[in-house]
Amino acid sequence: MILIFLGTMFYLFANFQRIAIPGAVFDVMEQELSVTAPYITAFGAIFMYVYALTQLVNGVLVDRYGGFRIMLTGAIILSLGAVLFPITQDLFVMYLSRGLIGIGSSMFYLSLIKELREVVPDKNFGIAISIMLFIGYTGGIFANAPFVYAMRYASWRNILLVLAAISVIAVIVFVIVMSKLTLPKINKQVKLRTLPFKLVLHKRHNRNLFSFACCNFAIFYAIQTIIGKKFLEDFCLMDIHRSSLILSSMAIIAAIFNIVNAYACKLTHNHRVKFLKHASVITFVSLLLICLAILFNYKTVLIATLFCVLAANASLSSILVPVLHLTNRKMISGTAVSIMNFCFFMMVGILGTLTGFLLNIFEPVKRGNITAYTNQSYLLVFGMFLAVSIFEMYKAMKLSNKY
Repeated sequence: MILIFLGTMFYLFANFQRIAIPGAVFDVMEQELSVTAPYITAFGAIFMYVYALTQLVNGVLVDRYGGFRIMLTGAIILSLGAVLFPITQDLFVMYLSRGLIGIGSSMFYLSLIKELREVVPDKNFGIAISIMLFIGYTGGIFANAPFVYAMRYASWRNILLVLAAISVIAVIVFVIVMSKLTLPKINKQVKLRTLPFKLVLHKRHNRNLFSFACCNFAIFYAIQTIIGKKFLEDFCLMDIHRSSLILSSMAIIAAIFNIVNAYACKLTHNHRVKFLKHASVITFVSLLLICLAILFNYKTVLIATLFCVLAANASLSSILVPVLHLTNRKMISGTAVSIMNFCFFMMVGILGTLTGFLLNIFEPVKRGNITAYTNQSYLLVFGMFLAVSIFEMYKAMKLSNKY
């Protein structure tokens, strides 16, 4: 349980890293590095691409070596990237360190699910996942308002260095505790094979579920980690502290609603597919309203409210993971979860990359030392999100209770 707790703390730190950069420091990095939007959004996109790709092998690694060994490996790689990123000004090295952070961060989610599966009975498994996610998602809370507030007293680089040092200390503690346990032997029979992937992807229900889930999650997460704070400052004319507070509120809501949605689903006799269909409609309506506000230049606090609605609406892992475990054989359920995670973060990376290029289509304006993007640029970005939400809704309506 101590190792599960430490693994959850690393998961929290991983969430901080993927949300704080570039979202909370978009303007600061743009000025400091003297680069345009595509170079800044690349910090988020690289993390997401690497994180996504490693999900495809992490399921096999966890089944072969056990969750705790993989957690330790991830913690070491994450800590190395976390130390390297704030001490360099070189773009290539910074991108490389973001890749290392992405690899390390990817190793906690499936490892924690594996170890929780060993100690938590089936009836409470979804709740246990939701609690783990709640703790991990608090990293997103600290990645915005508290991080921005701390930058009043220290540079963002120094703050990241302190957090990296704490991570290194946690790795040492993890090694000490793990050395006192007798871990299961390495299961050499588990190998990376294409068959489990084929079995998972052969099921139409899985393909529809992955398509729905990746769109639903990616829209919210691209807003939270890449463009949401900058948009609130440029379009809604919010100051940095108010915008970061809203992004932290989104993280709080996402964390809470992973538990709320799990309990609500349980209270309604686990009608999970209905939940997912309703979620797709909520995403579409929310984005349509945001696009209309941009189109008519309506600078309203309603946009911040809609961001929070998207956060609550995207917190569905505590429902999606049990669905995958119920609808796939035990031998491939881990692979199914890893493919879903791959879809999640690959889609975030794609949206992040496209966001950087769409922002630069129209010439930005200068507000003092700050580069501000125009309504036309943001309409392109959120129009893209709206188009993705239509596809999400289409796939959600194809889901069936009959699996």
